[in-house]
Amino acid sequence: MRNRRRRKTSTPDQNLDSFLDILTNTVGVLMFISLFVTLIAVEADSIVQTPLVSKTEKTPRFFEIRDNQITYIDDEKVGKDIQDVIGNLPNCNRPDLGSDVNSGQYLTGLNNHNACVNSRASRLINFRTTTDYYNVTMTNASTFSLRYDPIKTKSGETEEQFALPESQFNATLAQLDPQKDYLAFIVRPNSFSGFRAAREQAWAKGFDVGWEPHKLDLPIQFGSGGRAIGVQ
Repeated sequence: MRNRRRRKTSTPDQNLDSFLDILTNTVGVLMFISLFVTLIAVEADSIVQTPLVSKTEKTPRFFEIRDNQITYIDDEKVGKDIQDVIGNLPNCNRPDLGSDVNSGQYLTGLNNHNACVNSRASRLINFRTTTDYYNVTMTNASTFSLRYDPIKTKSGETEEQFALPESQFNATLAQLDPQKDYLAFIVRPNSFSGFRAAREQAWAKGFDVGWEPHKLDLPIQFGSGGRAIGVQ
């Protein structure tokens, strides 16, 4: 009898499951990246970015833009008022140790010295002054931290007002020197239109400009080393 040869059917030797898994994962990653890029593009218009700061030897002159109205902070006047107070404070001379630190004369001198130091600190912490638009108070005498609260009965100049030749803004700029001073704007979230108008006006007069966004309800406070809005 003849041996029958069975016909063999060809089947693929390779398993495609791994390839399909890789393809599925790759498509998933691409979809995630696409979604992330789309979200970033949508949010881009709502992000306020602070420009890069360049070094300068010029003196900053601070302005606030709130409700699209501009006010001059005039920290120079405040600094002069503080110096006047310091100049009128008594000198607190510590007594010499001498030969007997337990003597009544030394102890009396030491008590007088301590009372004098406390008096100086009290007069500094109670420092008060005003500018055209702000009530200014000392919040920390050791670091000379000052808080500027807007005077409620005073309002700044609107875009239409500070653009006029006779505006207070222009009068202030006339007293400054573009070669020595630059304008530093503290900008509230609702006031970017006013800031851009004031910046264009400052640029037209040759001033460098810096600015910093400031939360709407956050008070303005300056410390001995805290005035750091650079030129941008």
